[in-house]
Amino acid sequence: MENNKELVKLAQKELDEEKKNKNVLLIKTAIKQTLEAIKTKEKERTKLNKEIKTLKQDIDNIRAGRLDLIAERQEKDEEAKKTSIIEVIKEVHHHHYDRWYEPYRITWNPYWTTTYGSTTTDISSEYTYYNASSLNTGLSFATVNCSIAKGASAGTYKLDSGDCVTLT
Repeated sequence: MENNKELVKLAQKELDEEKKNKNVLLIKTAIKQTLEAIKTKEKERTKLNKEIKTLKQDIDNIRAGRLDLIAERQEKDEEAKKTSIIEVIKEVHHHHYDRWYEPYRITWNPYWTTTYGSTTTDISSEYTYYNASSLNTGLSFATVNCSIAKGASAGTYKLDSGDCVTLT
């Protein structure tokens, strides 16, 4: 009888140890998956920070009338090209010697689709255009120089979120 009690205690001890090992494995797995999730989110944050930096550089370059810097960045960095809302391409058939008047072709970036008011506009290719009623020009691109870009950037912009941003 006492032998049976010892066997039951030994079996119970083994079950408790097995349960403890399963719980430890559960915790270790949860921690590993949490660490993986953190690593993934940090990579996403790094990518988003780089994209935000590129977009801010685009605004700063437009405000400074430096379309040439946007074109150069997009030519060198494919990720910057994908991130930017517009593509800036330097026209090669010009006779200007002053960078302020060199023509650049501005097209909507093929990686972006956006919604304006009640009109959803696909701007995912060079052949579609921003078609909000107040700006419907019928063009898929525009030729702009640095002087125009610098002069046109100032103003107050009401965002879809309702926020207003003023650029001077």
